[in-house]
Amino acid sequence: MNFALLPPETNSGRLYDGPGSQSLTEAAAAWRRLSRRLWTAAADYATGAARLPAERSAPAHAAAAVKWLRAAAASAEDAAHGAAAAARAHDTALTVTVPPPAIEANRARRKSLAAANVLGQASPAVAAADGDYDSMWVCNARAMCAYARASAAASVLTPFALPPAPACQAPTPRTWAVMSAPDVVSTGRRVMAGIPEALRALGRSPLTTIDVPLASATPALSRLSSLSAPSGTAISRLNALNKAAALRYLLPGKGRAPAVNAGLGRACKLGALSVPRVWSAAATPLPLYRGTVA
Repeated sequence: MNFALLPPETNSGRLYDGPGSQSLTEAAAAWRRLSRRLWTAAADYATGAARLPAERSAPAHAAAAVKWLRAAAASAEDAAHGAAAAARAHDTALTVTVPPPAIEANRARRKSLAAANVLGQASPAVAAADGDYDSMWVCNARAMCAYARASAAASVLTPFALPPAPACQAPTPRTWAVMSAPDVVSTGRRVMAGIPEALRALGRSPLTTIDVPLASATPALSRLSSLSAPSGTAISRLNALNKAAALRYLLPGKGRAPAVNAGLGRACKLGALSVPRVWSAAATPLPLYRGTVA
């Protein structure tokens, strides 16, 4: 994207109205915590692997797992450095970018001077305001170009290596997560590798959609969604249980409604009419009036 073609109002507004660097700072802290946990897990795993008997194949698998944990810890540390560098680049660009209120004040002053410049007496002041506006334009364009270069450099991440294959290849419920871990990591690698190119494509043309640069990762994402399919049945079962519990709560102590019974030829005669039998049972004769009529 050529930031020199955009007015200073656009560049300043995008930078000042954006989410800021707080999310990048939090991401860097999260990557650092993950890196420390991976380093600790690798050290603990190496200590436990040293106690395994040498005649078995377990030490070889343990050594491969320790190697992968250390590589993942290093990659997480690199990701933390990249996120921190992107946050610093944003803060630097925000420092050198002209604030939007300053640009608005310049435009308002220039408008008022031009309105009062009937005989040309305010032409020098109008020219000075235009010169200040051009300086703001150049300053914001340089800041955004530097920010774009720094962000592109910080977005280059070290891809995570695939974890070693587990010793037990049987897809039991206990090892299902371990067996699917390589597919999950591979999907993450493809998606993360496609994000920088997607951002560059969006920068070159605002009409580019995000699904075009990420088309190479679509099969991996489909595979990742299939890995979560076993949990769909359990979730739907839990939803059904929740609905049944809600109905029992709304209708406490209510049993089932009596079944509808039907019969033929059981109606009672009421003159020329046939009425249900319960009508005759429910009807009671009125008492006779024995008083005197005035």
